[in-house]
Amino acid sequence: MWSTVQEYFISPILSNGWFNPLNTIAYSLILIVAVFLVYRLLGRMGVRIDNRFALAILPFIFWASTTRVLHDAAFVGKLSPGLNAFYSSPIFPTPGSYIITFTLALFTLLFSLLLQRFAGISYWKTMFVTGTALTMVNIALLPVVTLLPLFLIGGLTLLWAGLFFSWRPLLVRMDRLPISNYYHTLLSRENLSILSAHFLDATATVTALTLFGYLEQHVVPRLLFPYLGPYAMFLLKVVVVLPALWAIDRYAEDPQFRKFLKIVVLILGLAPGLRNVVRLVSGV
Repeated sequence: MWSTVQEYFISPILSNGWFNPLNTIAYSLILIVAVFLVYRLLGRMGVRIDNRFALAILPFIFWASTTRVLHDAAFVGKLSPGLNAFYSSPIFPTPGSYIITFTLALFTLLFSLLLQRFAGISYWKTMFVTGTALTMVNIALLPVVTLLPLFLIGGLTLLWAGLFFSWRPLLVRMDRLPISNYYHTLLSRENLSILSAHFLDATATVTALTLFGYLEQHVVPRLLFPYLGPYAMFLLKVVVVLPALWAIDRYAEDPQFRKFLKIVVLILGLAPGLRNVVRLVSGV
């Protein structure tokens, strides 16, 4: 039993977060349980899931991504000795990065709610400012080697987003077709924004693998690469993200829960995408 834990869970963490079928399944199940528990916790705290909530947690996604890159930089010794010693800790790769970010965001939320109650300052403002300040500290600590990946990946992602949103009016105006309502829901601005975030991740991955010699850590893409190459990432995003969003719109009857699930899907694309971009900029 211990040898299995050592081989499939501990060793990958010590190897900077490499994934295998067993830890991928385990982390996915933990994520599913955590999503339901966190949603119930937010409900008990009286937090409404809306655009302000999404804005409040957005900086923490950036913080998590930049913190992960600080670990990557420390893993190869690119920071100062003190920072290398701290950020090279095995608590930072998955699942530690998610646990740390959730804990930080939760305590910030609790403090923000208290401040809202006694000082009248909206909780989302306190969270946004706090998360932004923490992210700026991370950015100041990161090494910067080249800004080329930032402009390249950012430009391509904007191109993808522009393509998605330019096609939307043509599809949703097919009033005489029975599928018009289907496309109108699936290709909502909200869903296309989430898909664009996942295409940021796909674009960053393809760029890292084809131009900078990186390796893919996740299991499913590695299975498809021998047949489709790194560009399989784009196909994966379409065949996984769009059906997931359709299922959420179709079966999540509670609007609050629907919004929360979509925020989770957004995080699963935006966080690794940002990490990949910042990692390329940092040369690690």
